[in-house]
Amino acid sequence: MTHHPDLQQQQETPHQLALLSHALQALLAANHREQLLTAIPRLLEPLGVQVGVWWLQHKELRLHSISDPRETEPLEQVAIQAHAQGAVVYTRCGRSSHNCAAIPLYERNRIAAIVVLKRRQAFGPSAQDYLEQLAQAASSRLTSITEQAEAHLMHQLSMALVTADSVTALAERALALLTSALGVQHGIILQQQGSRMRVLARLDVKQPPDDCWQAHISDSQGLFWIVHRTEQPIFIDQLEQNPSIQSIAVHPVGVSNRPRARVLLGLAHPEPHPWLPCTQDLLAMACRSIGLALEGAIARQRLERVLELSHKAALEDSESLYQQVLTSAVELIPGAEAGSLLVRKGECFRFQAVVGYDLESLQGLRFSEQDHLKWYGQHPAGWYAGEPRILSSELASIQERSASSSAGQTHLVAHTRRIQSNLAVPVLYQGRVLALLNLDNFHDPQAFGSDSLEVARFFATPVAALLHQTHIRQSLAEAALSDALTGLANRRAFNKFFDEELARSRRYQQAFALLVLDLQGFKTINDQLGHASGDEALVRVARALQKTSRKSDGLFRLGGDEFAAILSRTTADRAIQVAQRYAKAIQAIQIEGMALGVNIGLAVYPQDGTSKETLLRLADQRMYAAKAQRTSILRQEDSISYKTLSLAIP
Repeated sequence: MTHHPDLQQQQETPHQLALLSHALQALLAANHREQLLTAIPRLLEPLGVQVGVWWLQHKELRLHSISDPRETEPLEQVAIQAHAQGAVVYTRCGRSSHNCAAIPLYERNRIAAIVVLKRRQAFGPSAQDYLEQLAQAASSRLTSITEQAEAHLMHQLSMALVTADSVTALAERALALLTSALGVQHGIILQQQGSRMRVLARLDVKQPPDDCWQAHISDSQGLFWIVHRTEQPIFIDQLEQNPSIQSIAVHPVGVSNRPRARVLLGLAHPEPHPWLPCTQDLLAMACRSIGLALEGAIARQRLERVLELSHKAALEDSESLYQQVLTSAVELIPGAEAGSLLVRKGECFRFQAVVGYDLESLQGLRFSEQDHLKWYGQHPAGWYAGEPRILSSELASIQERSASSSAGQTHLVAHTRRIQSNLAVPVLYQGRVLALLNLDNFHDPQAFGSDSLEVARFFATPVAALLHQTHIRQSLAEAALSDALTGLANRRAFNKFFDEELARSRRYQQAFALLVLDLQGFKTINDQLGHASGDEALVRVARALQKTSRKSDGLFRLGGDEFAAILSRTTADRAIQVAQRYAKAIQAIQIEGMALGVNIGLAVYPQDGTSKETLLRLADQRMYAAKAQRTSILRQEDSISYKTLSLAIP
């Protein structure tokens, strides 16, 4: 008796519905991807089939399970065919030419696995309908499992991040959640700063025998540096020749469209481990959320630093504040690893703080605003608007730009040879550039990007107010340390300068000289020609000393007709030459035909003494001895005798 096909299908329909109902219940009970893939072969047993399951990883099919390992190769060929076509495939396979069906399972409209079935009997319409409905249900459940896991993790992540009170706390909480959710044993979050990676957080479930991250961090071609430059994540299922970790993922943390990944996440397994597409999606979502939270935390950190500097501005001296401003800028502005701060002093800019350079070798350099405009290199309107500019060695010769802006200052050009990228920030206050903040990177021509510019603009505004406040305070302090008539530093400044020079010379084991000057003929000018002429004589003496001195020398009016000079890094022979020039310059001054003269006492550290009191006493004694012998300069050759030098007092 022959059964009609329609009648047979009607008879199979209730059985198929029962099977499908049971399958749906089993799929809904699966809470993990692994549970679902393991359950599918059992759900297909009523069809009398051999089953193989392949899952997709990095666009390649990997065997998950198979009921008969001898059938692996023919069934895999059918799976490959279904993957290539992106659709259900019904065909014949194997040496026995059995009937095969390959059913793709989808996760978010992307093939996640392929189930291959083999049996003698053909897959009729009823079986095909069952298989396709089962595939739809499994695909829906796969997507649901992934979305639920993502939602749960993202909820936990957002709750943890919103309560973190610092960048470090935020990174530690994020890493703890991710490693737990993904079941990894090693995790790390790094922040790139110049040529190094700074650890924000690290977690090891089991301590590895060595530092499993070191090779990927220290080498410029390591995985973290590659991701830093490309902003593309790297997933490796099995590493070669690494005893500590066998599987690693490195992912950029933060928003996209940045020139560089500044924060990076690393996850690792001690055993080979597949990084599934769903895991990669989850990491991408998590890293975006962590990145946004980190940006907020870092922005708060910058604001706190500026507020801290504002507080210190009222308490600390300008030199200390300049250094703290620069150090904060290098630390907080992305891409910076060194820098300098040049502050306006009158019409010139001078180095006041450096990071990564030698300040002492740069302190004597002076730059005009025109010099800085050449270095800035863009339209002058940007300079006067305080707009930061980026200079890269890929686009311009930094050394040539430096040479044109610092003509004759070859020492500075040598410093710029290492620079691969520079961010120059004119610090503007009320339309006037108060300072130039230079931030440098020695390793990466693309170190600075749009994020660097954003932070530089934020940083420049409050720093300008700080520098203006410091400038006003310094001007008042300088006024208190200046002689109102001559413009030279006063006795109070002399004591401060002397103490600093003594400490510096002790530290670097360098000589310096103290000169004490007492004018001759001044009292006669003052008495006979009047106080105005006496004042003119003092002013002209001050100018003569300034013209004859180095910029690094300290010149002082101690009071009345007494002056002093402190000559840094100066030996006795050199100090005698300077004293002779001072005497000649002063003797050349005449006020209405009346000449001036000078007696100079000289003492040199350390050969004449190592204390302030000893050096002052000896210089005074020698000045009075010169006055007694009516000569300009005496130098003590030994403890008994004096040698009279040239230039007798007229």
